[in-house]
Amino acid sequence: MTTSLPEASHPTKPRLRGILHQWGAVFAAGAGMVLVATAPAGRPRFGAAVFALTLCTLFAVSALYHRVTWEPAARTRMRRLDHASIFLLIAGTYTPLAIVGLPPGEAGTLLCWIWAGAFLGIAQSVFWVSAPKAVSAGLAVAVGWMIVPYFGSVRAVLGSVATGMLLVGGIAYTLGALAYAFKRPNPVPGVFAYHEVFHGLTLVAAVLHFAAVLSMMRGAA
Repeated sequence: MTTSLPEASHPTKPRLRGILHQWGAVFAAGAGMVLVATAPAGRPRFGAAVFALTLCTLFAVSALYHRVTWEPAARTRMRRLDHASIFLLIAGTYTPLAIVGLPPGEAGTLLCWIWAGAFLGIAQSVFWVSAPKAVSAGLAVAVGWMIVPYFGSVRAVLGSVATGMLLVGGIAYTLGALAYAFKRPNPVPGVFAYHEVFHGLTLVAAVLHFAAVLSMMRGAA
């Protein structure tokens, strides 16, 4: 990090850029420990740990990327990490859902597809960091909704309320991706812009998905 570069090399950021995910990182750290402690030992606890770790990673990396003023080369590296962490969280979220909520055969199939899609997204984030927003957002949405064919099986384990939280969380993630891709709405430019809308919807979705996974783990205990 440095402050010696010309001002033009540092894009002006809205004042609240990264604040929501900074608090999200704090939430994820504490909530993740509760989730892992709640999960039954064995495969469920492993799935809970994967979800907790990827949740912490997304919010911590995002907060670090957006709150700090990086020099151009470092900013590009951080952007790669920031975008890659989105795909990690998508796969990390569905790991406990598949392990606990699906029969072993279906769980294995879904996890293979989800993690393959996530690695494709990570590769795009790392090697094509300048991709149009619509490409990265569209890929994230496509990977995120891979669970649709298995929704009935998951609902049988989660119940209606937790399944509703899972569904509404997915919709919130999708709306956030659309806000990111189309740069709309842009409510208060310079303070709380379209990217903050994206971050806010991501935080809402993460909380809903956390609640759904926690409910599932308590039911499995």
